[in-house]
Amino acid sequence: MKRKYSIYNELGLQLRNKRPKRRVKAKLREYRCAASRVNDVWAMDFVNDQLATGRKIRLLTVVDTFSQFSPALDPRFS
Repeated sequence: MKRKYSIYNELGLQLRNKRPKRRVKAKLREYRCAASRVNDVWAMDFVNDQLATGRKIRLLTVVDTFSQFSPALDPRFS
């Protein structure tokens, strides 16, 4: 790479910028079934927040989508 750069520099040329790597987009789910009873569909998500002391905290929430019951909240410091 250094030799190539020095040759291009002597000739007054500029090196080409590398193309950015294309990221794979997440697939959209075609079919999401709605919850029809308790314990049918569950959802997990991370929630970020900051305490009054300035420390960042991250919560893992698990929720039953039908009853909106959350059996688990797992707080951790980032």
